Amino acid sequence: MWLVGVDTEQVSFFLRDGLLVTFQERAGDCFEPVRQRIRSGQGRVRAEGADYLLYALLDAVTDSYFPILEKYGEEVESLNEAIVTSPQRVTPFLLHNARRNLLVLRRAIWPQRDMFNSLSREQPIFIGATASFHFRDCYDHSVQLLDIVETYREIASGSVELYFTSINLRTNEVMKVLTVIATIFMPLSFVASVYGMNFDRASPFNMPELAWRYGYFFSLGVMGAIAIGFLIYFWRRGWLGSKGKR
Repeated sequence: MWLVGVDTEQVSFFLRDGLLVTFQERAGDCFEPVRQRIRSGQGRVRAEGADYLLYALLDAVTDSYFPILEKYGEEVESLNEAIVTSPQRVTPFLLHNARRNLLVLRRAIWPQRDMFNSLSREQPIFIGATASFHFRDCYDHSVQLLDIVETYREIASGSVELYFTSINLRTNEVMKVLTVIATIFMPLSFVASVYGMNFDRASPFNMPELAWRYGYFFSLGVMGAIAIGFLIYFWRRGWLGSKGKR
């Protein structure tokens, strides 16, 4: 079962000295691990200020992308394998959908990377040196996420090209077989049409084979020799297998 589209949501943070307010578009988020740490008193969230809480929440947002990208990576690799083993018409559309969803993720992660870079370097007001140092970790994670997204998008693009290449190769193989068959039957059709004109046998120049006892076998032998000769020629040219000249 393939993944559905990416549903993005904007989360806003309002930070003041000792105060942090978050705004979300809908219920449900990735902040439950942070809430558990606050309830249980684990870590440094309750000991530090609001700026460290901001870091913890943004770090949770950043980490939430990794399992999503892992699922899309498995999907892209599965589609890539399907192209090699048993390509189907729906495969390129699934790859296109995966590329589009990865592009949505890239557009969501890209501004976060710039934000983390700014928070770690400029050290804005209400953000201490400790939290600013931790934002560098978020920046590194966002850079890693963008690299993963670009890698999966390149794999998906290469898989689409591989699909169309395999389709073209199969089409060329079919066309080659049909061309060989048509080439063999063209002279046979010519011989059969010549002997099917039914000229009058009164003249010795009007198909004397019609009055010959073995004329029928002679015409079949000529057509058979022509067909075998073409097959040998095609085989030596390497059009019927791996042997012969190329």
